[in-house]
Amino acid sequence: MKNNYKIFIGLLFVLFLNLKFNIAHGQTASSKEKYYQWFDASVKNENTGLYNGTVFVNRYRVVGEKHRFFTTNDFLTGTITYDGQTYYDLPIQYDIYQDELIVKLKQGYRDVALQLIKDKVQSFVIDNTPFINVVNDSLSQNDKDGFYEELLETSTLSLLKKYNKGRRKRVKNGQAFYEFSASYDHVLLYDQKYFDVRNKNEIVDIFPQFKEEINSFFNTSRKLKKSDPDAHKIALFKKIHVLISNANNL
Repeated sequence: MKNNYKIFIGLLFVLFLNLKFNIAHGQTASSKEKYYQWFDASVKNENTGLYNGTVFVNRYRVVGEKHRFFTTNDFLTGTITYDGQTYYDLPIQYDIYQDELIVKLKQGYRDVALQLIKDKVQSFVIDNTPFINVVNDSLSQNDKDGFYEELLETSTLSLLKKYNKGRRKRVKNGQAFYEFSASYDHVLLYDQKYFDVRNKNEIVDIFPQFKEEINSFFNTSRKLKKSDPDAHKIALFKKIHVLISNANNL
């Protein structure tokens, strides 16, 4: 029986390679995604490279919505690029507190939550939000390496957002539980270096030649900065990208 299954998997793999070749020669990105989904469903995720990691156990009891995860403590459908292979339509959780990615997979007749090997996670999309795994010595020295949301990517710079959650133990009616409080940092990748961009002064330090334009932008965008800090920074760095591009074309 096992030999027959191995033969079946082998035939599927050969067919998959043939389909992959055809995709590379004219098929759309949507078709490519469907073929990968079909292959993963055919061989089952536990028979692919995705099925490694450690069993995840949530040891922190939470009351209410102050949990450790991204947007919700439920699993969300997402996409993972793991060890060079992309997997679609998977139930995943992003544990912001530990900065780890968790995937729910079938193991026999039951589901198991696995914490993936972080170094093998290149990127993932959860709740339509794209993240990349940033490995950098200068960031790791400040415990700031790991998963970042990609807010903006241009030919001259990239704006990234790091999510953080702190833990606090509470006791009510003799029962202990935990609350996780959220915060975030913005980081800029420019000229192959990573910079904190928490405020105007830090941004001017990176781009002193555009000090006047940066000051003008902050003066005219106070409402946006207050209502939507992400949109404010995206708009600012789009403007700086244009300034850099124009200066390079002089």
